[in-house]
Amino acid sequence: MNSMAHDFHKSVMPPEKKVPLMRYPVHEHMVTLPGNRLVSLIQLKGVSSETRSDDELVHLFHNLNRYFLALGKKEGKHLMLQTYITKTGIELDTQYTLPLPALQDFVDAYTAPFRNGTFFQVGYSIALILKYREVDEGIERMSDLLSLSSTLLAEYDPVIMGLEENEHGALFSQIGRYYSLLINGHEKDVLVSDTRLGDAIIDSVTNFENYDFVENR
Repeated sequence: MNSMAHDFHKSVMPPEKKVPLMRYPVHEHMVTLPGNRLVSLIQLKGVSSETRSDDELVHLFHNLNRYFLALGKKEGKHLMLQTYITKTGIELDTQYTLPLPALQDFVDAYTAPFRNGTFFQVGYSIALILKYREVDEGIERMSDLLSLSSTLLAEYDPVIMGLEENEHGALFSQIGRYYSLLINGHEKDVLVSDTRLGDAIIDSVTNFENYDFVENR
């Protein structure tokens, strides 16, 4: 039994070994990491290949390639990219009542996957991780990268994650919430406080084994 426990713990590594151990927000869209680094996170909408022509898909590919080339030309070895794909269940609690039975049957059939947990939404995100010497200089450079990203990724409706305030004036980190989904398998509100964001989001043990990716079910 002790040997089995030992083998188990050997295969389990702390999540911070594979994902950014975030520290504190220094800008609405930026969080510090160890080693003089900043991280910013961009959410993108996917493109359905079934609804686009081949020419459109080729155009999107070349635009995305130009974006990556522009980032590399601007920052080179000082910039690291991490990409994430998530699949989250969508639940629908609202009941729709229509006067015509035929329309009611259609609506019931259409919304059924949203009610029984079989509909999943796929999300795409890019993390920009920038090495800096001074924080102010790093913030300025990251701001340039985010501006560039908003322009060159416009066809993917980019959303730069930041901070949000509730009705009581408390600030919450959207970046922290997103990484809580990646690490724990579910989203949780992450309050901006004197606790490091990396410590605030982790409430699970994640087994990466020998892989460069992790799947939470």
